Amino acid sequence: MDFVAIDFETATSNFTSLCSMGICVVENNIITDRKEIYIRPVPFEFHDYNIHIHGITPDMVADKPTFDQYWDEVKPYLEGKTVIAHNAGFDVGALCATLDYFGIEYPTFDYLCTVKLSQKAYPELKSHKLNNLCAALGVSFEHHQAYDDAYACAKVLLRILEDYSLESLDEVDECFEIEVGHLYPGCHMPCRKNKNKEKMKR
Repeated sequence: MDFVAIDFETATSNFTSLCSMGICVVENNIITDRKEIYIRPVPFEFHDYNIHIHGITPDMVADKPTFDQYWDEVKPYLEGKTVIAHNAGFDVGALCATLDYFGIEYPTFDYLCTVKLSQKAYPELKSHKLNNLCAALGVSFEHHQAYDDAYACAKVLLRILEDYSLESLDEVDECFEIEVGHLYPGCHMPCRKNKNKEKMKR
């Protein structure tokens, strides 16, 4: 299966305050590319709580480009792809809010939330937070570093595909009855843990 895992860290609780992005590319179930970019957030302000979480400080990103200046580089990783994130509501929400802020058209992609997926795949686990989930699955990474969080998210989906002998997004959809999220210009349809049965009947 081919997919791209993403993770954002923010400088404040504001969705547009992206200060780093992690990207992990998987092709035919093999990780082929990993990268992280540091971003000057908008507005340019930081909360101590966020700094404590991810360790990114204002001086580390003061001279970095804002997200719109990275977009030509980032968009090809997302356009037409299957995108995954752990707590995708946050990551895709932050992406949409930031694109809205800069007046940039949404890319087109399908996406999955590995929190929701892992809750169905491993219901016996007490916690499906990324650090706890990865500890249970034997995945080592540095939590709240966008580069590593994207990698860990990718490893989680790869493990689910292996454990359930799945090979495609359609098979994941059929096995777990997750409602796949969709993003395209002018529209954001969120990923949901359970399919909307009423909508499926129409």
